[in-house]
Amino acid sequence: MTGCDWTALPRDVRLAVEAAIGRPVITAEPPRAGTISDFAATLRTEQGDVFCKAVRTANPEAWKHRKEAEVNPLLRGTAPRLEWLIETGGWLLLGFEHLPGRHAELRPGSPDLPLLAAALAALAERLTPAPPVPTQPFAVRLAERRIWRLMAEHDRGLLDAWAVARLEQLVRIETTAPGLVDGDTLSHTDLSAGNLLVDGWTVRAVDWAWPARAAAWTDTASLVLRLIHAGHSPQQAEEWAGAVPAWKKAAPEAITAFAVVIAGVREHRRHLGSAPRLRALAAAGRRWVDYRLHRLPPTP
Repeated sequence: MTGCDWTALPRDVRLAVEAAIGRPVITAEPPRAGTISDFAATLRTEQGDVFCKAVRTANPEAWKHRKEAEVNPLLRGTAPRLEWLIETGGWLLLGFEHLPGRHAELRPGSPDLPLLAAALAALAERLTPAPPVPTQPFAVRLAERRIWRLMAEHDRGLLDAWAVARLEQLVRIETTAPGLVDGDTLSHTDLSAGNLLVDGWTVRAVDWAWPARAAAWTDTASLVLRLIHAGHSPQQAEEWAGAVPAWKKAAPEAITAFAVVIAGVREHRRHLGSAPRLRALAAAGRRWVDYRLHRLPPTP
């Protein structure tokens, strides 16, 4: 959720934004999807709209906004254009062109599904090799987030029968993930329905706050989990992913390792909060893991 509304921003900050836009803001409409920003809204003016997201410079998440601004020039045509960046009064504000569209629909039978597959294929092709912008390798990120191992060592008492029964295998597979997701594609790494805008036949990815260099199939894998959460079976979700060339080239053990890692992340977040959505995403991760583990060859 956004932390404050337009009128709650300091007056000097609002004046700086209006100066960058070149006209007064009439209304500010918050986004429907959640955001890590302290402020986010579509700013309506008499001559057009701008999407603004802002964060206090003291916010530990401020670096993500700076990173999004840094990679934006590399994403022309695939993401909204960054029109201005302001840092004033303890705030960092980004102003993006306002694009028409709606959030993607991921449920089974959605007409958006083939559009999303085509968009992911085009995105992976365009952003490989990764453009020359400093981004953390996805392999490093996963090496720092070995959630199953941490839960096994420190939070075993929180784990239920499903997790305990598979824990040794999950920890072992998790350790292989960093090397298996390594690659040279600039990847979004956090795709969901809420940051995919569909306008006719066009799909754009927004909120590039956490990009990384990764294998070309990883963004497709991120969306596989979201499809399972939206009602697809794991098999159906992976069949959809098969329309993306990079996915078809991925090693089965790499996909399994990714599924194990993302399920661990979702399991950890489920323990941190009680929202139904957190439980549902964790359950989707478990279904995907079970599907992948059942496809593993027998241990000799």
